[in-house]
Amino acid sequence: MTLSRLSLILILAAAVFSPQLPAYSRTGDKISDMGAALQYCRESELEGPEGIWEFTDDETSVLIKKDPLGGKGYEIIVITTPDCRLHPGDIIGHIIPSAKKGKYKLNLNTSRKMGILTDTHQCMAEYIEKDDAIIVHPMKLKISMRTMWFLPKFWRSLRISFDNPAAELPHGLTRIYPRKEPIKPIYL
Repeated sequence: MTLSRLSLILILAAAVFSPQLPAYSRTGDKISDMGAALQYCRESELEGPEGIWEFTDDETSVLIKKDPLGGKGYEIIVITTPDCRLHPGDIIGHIIPSAKKGKYKLNLNTSRKMGILTDTHQCMAEYIEKDDAIIVHPMKLKISMRTMWFLPKFWRSLRISFDNPAAELPHGLTRIYPRKEPIKPIYL
């Protein structure tokens, strides 16, 4: 048997006995548009936060899908965005489960250096299944001074307060697909 026949037999055997994966995985194509993202969602058993989501403040649609390397986490892949610094198919972060159900560690890349997304920032993401939402809780820096150290009577008489209800709105993602409830109401 010649070397070319042997290699052909090995290639055919590998194709026949390889596990059946969805078409986008077998071809090696990365998910970079809404059609491929919908195909992934329809052909896969989705769990937890998997699906197509939109960052509410940025009008950026992403696919959250299982880590292809078999880890416990999920990848965040850009599908559409008005931001010219991002490209469809870019993996902009990861979601990693914590010990508490519905709470995740969210790692998002914030910079691009030499074409590679870098500078990962961490925060907490809370998946609320009944609301089809992922609420993001960013890190906060608090600096406070004890006013009793100097001019204690002055600070007791001066009170400044500022209330901005819009600042208290949660930031995060809303599910686009699959949704439990339709986006538009159905009238009978």
